[in-house]
Amino acid sequence: MNIDLKILAPYLVMIVGFAVSWGMLSERLDAVEAKADKISDMYTDIAVIKEKIMQMDDRTAWIEEFLIKTAPY
Repeated sequence: MNIDLKILAPYLVMIVGFAVSWGMLSERLDAVEAKADKISDMYTDIAVIKEKIMQMDDRTAWIEEFLIKTAPY
């Protein structure tokens, strides 16, 4: 059985092309997943920061009331 390189070359090029395309698609999907994870972490951080700001506002409310009641005007 004699396989000529002229017959085999186009199939090799197609296989290599598909492999490269598959690898690039896989890398891009991994990058998108990583960005989605980072965004999810950012949303969690924002929620924690918002909660701490709300708690800080509750803690400083008595100071505001005290200053209003004791203002010398």
